[in-house]
Amino acid sequence: MTSVGILPVSGMGGEPVTEDEFRRVFDALYPDILGYAERRTDASTAEEVVSETFLVVWRRWPDAPETEDESQSLRAWTFGVARATLGNAQRAKFRARKLDGALKAAIFAGIPVVEPDHGPVVDARLAAVDVFLKLPPRDQELLEMIAWEDLSLDEVAGALHCSRTLVTMRLVRARRRLSALMRASGLATNDAGIIPEPSRPTRLKPQEGVE
Repeated sequence: MTSVGILPVSGMGGEPVTEDEFRRVFDALYPDILGYAERRTDASTAEEVVSETFLVVWRRWPDAPETEDESQSLRAWTFGVARATLGNAQRAKFRARKLDGALKAAIFAGIPVVEPDHGPVVDARLAAVDVFLKLPPRDQELLEMIAWEDLSLDEVAGALHCSRTLVTMRLVRARRRLSALMRASGLATNDAGIIPEPSRPTRLKPQEGVE
């Protein structure tokens, strides 16, 4: 057994995974991956994204990281799979719909976004939300991963397939841009209120079966 990120698992490095081992991973990561999807799309699409994500994890199990390095943890790797899966789902969903230019560019560049009119995603602080949505989609995604998904810098680097140094630089720039926008709008820029809080998903119990 090898310790990989959040829990001990075996079957990596080319070995097949057993159903019990996969079940432990599924139970541990299901709430986080469902929450990630639900904060960005409707419930039906979110469920499809989660199902497809874990199907990909099952099929690509030999590709899962074996190292204990947090930047390549199983959790970060699975978030990377979920990000790609959601990006594909949103491209298909919005291919024929009219969208804001920045949102459409982000979606077709493979950057998952918070979909328009997805009401439960943000709270009643409409002014802060409006300012936040003025940021480039890449800045929004990075800040959401830190504030909403509670990923560490190393985990974000693993999910985005880039270095921790690059994530740190991008985060500093994103926070500066957001602070400037907040100040220009006469809003407070303290860390606690700078990013709109998401509504937490309520369906946190994993499904009974894994196909």
